[in-house]
Amino acid sequence: MPRLIWIVGGLALAILVIWMLFFRGGGDETPYRTATVDRGRITQSVSATGSLQPLVSVNVGTTVSGLVEEVLVDFNSQVRAGQILARLEPDTFEQRMEQLQASLSQARADFQVADSDYQRYARLAEEGFASEQLMAQQRASRARASASVQQASAQLETARVDFERSIIRSPIDGVVVDRQVNPGQSVAASFQAPILFVIAQDLSRLQANITVDEADIGQVRETMPVRFTVDAFPDEDFEGRVSQVRQQGVDTNGVVSYTVVVEAENPGRRLLPGMTANASIIVQETQDVARIPNSALRFQPVDEALRERARAMMSPGERRGRAGEAVAQERGPGERGQRAGGQRGGALAFAEGLDLTAEQQELAQSAARSARQSGGDGDRRAQMRRVRQAVMAALEPTLTDAQRARLAELRGASGGPRETPTRTAVIFVLRNNRPEPVRVELGAADDAYTELRGGDLRDGDQIITGGGPVDRSNQQMRGGPMGGGVRIRGG
Repeated sequence: MPRLIWIVGGLALAILVIWMLFFRGGGDETPYRTATVDRGRITQSVSATGSLQPLVSVNVGTTVSGLVEEVLVDFNSQVRAGQILARLEPDTFEQRMEQLQASLSQARADFQVADSDYQRYARLAEEGFASEQLMAQQRASRARASASVQQASAQLETARVDFERSIIRSPIDGVVVDRQVNPGQSVAASFQAPILFVIAQDLSRLQANITVDEADIGQVRETMPVRFTVDAFPDEDFEGRVSQVRQQGVDTNGVVSYTVVVEAENPGRRLLPGMTANASIIVQETQDVARIPNSALRFQPVDEALRERARAMMSPGERRGRAGEAVAQERGPGERGQRAGGQRGGALAFAEGLDLTAEQQELAQSAARSARQSGGDGDRRAQMRRVRQAVMAALEPTLTDAQRARLAELRGASGGPRETPTRTAVIFVLRNNRPEPVRVELGAADDAYTELRGGDLRDGDQIITGGGPVDRSNQQMRGGPMGGGVRIRGG
């Protein structure tokens, strides 16, 4: 009897689950998620990574060879300019100086003999007892002896310099960040000076050499503010400024990037050289602006009639943007190619503000398709660059003067931060407990919010960001709730 009760209960539970999944109808499976227009900050930024380094660091080495006798400093030692860091064994250098000192003494003695002979022959020549040829020989002998003295003196001075160089001194005030030598170690300087120490001049300020993709480098300017984090202090933001944008690009697997140097304060010297900086270069920042969540721009209702109403309110460019976003959502977050600062990427994104004609739009799309088909597989950013180049090559002969001026503005050709153009979109609001499409004007965007510059919103409107009915036909087409890969059309 208890077994029969368990069997009947299990069947009832299975029937209930099947009814809830397939036969409840198309009502609101989950309530709509809504948000209201608020005010706050929107930050457009370019994200990049790099390593922290001292502003000034010096590699200290030696140009002489020998055996290290003692090392007087260690890692993190504070040193002053001229302070002794290490010594090589002096025996070899001292013996060399003694040998050359003896050579110099011998050369001086030879010069004295040659000079005495010259003086004696000079007196004989005055009395007519020495020929001119003999006097020339005596002058030459004295000159050779004098040159030998100078040579021996120079060799001795060189030996003294080598002896001084065997004492390794700090060239600057700073801190020892690396030590590569120990007592008893042999140092060979036959071909190049080996590095013994690395000294950082001042760790109260550091620089980060970050790598920025070519697609974003046009937005970066010197003196732009930068915020960055390091893994050692993940919950703390550090601030700096762009001090240099280096013009030499580096091509890595078809992707060109540029080095941007950021200088930052190092309070308490907690930041250490070699740390990885996860940086955001602030391209544009607006305070206290009306904004809506980015999820409201991605929401699409299940009702096909509502979607048709929304499409009718869109411009051709907005329709293409919606279609491209839907494809990106199908592919998954790893293939969407979202660009830093919350701006959607894509090979045709730069042309959205050019007001292209229908013929130009078709031309751009055709060029993009051809470039994708001929480009093959490879790095996504390299492929996007090829597509952009192909589209621009196809469009440029057809652009009007106004479109060319607009393109220069969008590219930031003026050299300063460009103003974000106003664009339009259609979002959905909850009115009378039903979604209603509303056309809005948008501005700058970041990872979470988009600036609201105008539109047909009413006071108190609830902006739909997700939730709502489930597309059952789409579920069953994909294998049902238990088949995996279910797509919920509503956020």
